[in-house]
Amino acid sequence: MNNQPIGQINYNAINTSDLSTELDIWLAGSQYTNKGYGTNALLTLCNYVHNEFGCTKFMIAPSRRNPWAIKSYQKAGFVESAFHSGHCSVEYEDTVVMIKTMVKQ
Repeated sequence: MNNQPIGQINYNAINTSDLSTELDIWLAGSQYTNKGYGTNALLTLCNYVHNEFGCTKFMIAPSRRNPWAIKSYQKAGFVESAFHSGHCSVEYEDTVVMIKTMVKQ
């Protein structure tokens, strides 16, 4: 994309009691959606945080009104959960908490 940023992905502090962290991702515009960028970024970040810091549980909390994001997160291995942690932001009235678990190294 002409060396221009197309979005952002980040993780919060890792909870040492259960080795979990919350992720957040956004893309700069609809022209970047439906191309696999979000899924690839999530896979890359989860692998990095898992390998570098031993994190085994990743949470992300999209709005149910964003089915494209939910589908992307599912492709990256996240599943819908009824689990609501104090470590997961609930920003929307229709927040969907999704969790990805990786095996400890």
